[in-house]
Amino acid sequence: MTQHAEAIFEDGLLRPLEPLSLRNQQHVLLIITDVPAPGANSGRVPEQEWLRAHGQEYSGQWVALNGEELISHGSDARGVRDEARAKGVETPLMVHLPDEPDLPSAFWV
Repeated sequence: MTQHAEAIFEDGLLRPLEPLSLRNQQHVLLIITDVPAPGANSGRVPEQEWLRAHGQEYSGQWVALNGEELISHGSDARGVRDEARAKGVETPLMVHLPDEPDLPSAFWV
């Protein structure tokens, strides 16, 4: 099962912003990604425009973007990220484009 959630780090603990559907003491794998404060401009406008124009072409895949450029794409997030880094893009915008339209999820890896 994969869930995406935002959390705030306070006093040494991660506090989810919304309830999680997890069992008590369930072990999970976390990928920590710095995100801008709410209302802050992420500076990723070109990537957002690319996603609107081309995202449907990559349904069900991960894409790595840098500005208006598609750096890598595929079904394996880590492989897509590694290929982008091998091409010299250290912090690509990573987006999983679901098969269902209008539901992308994004984060920096």
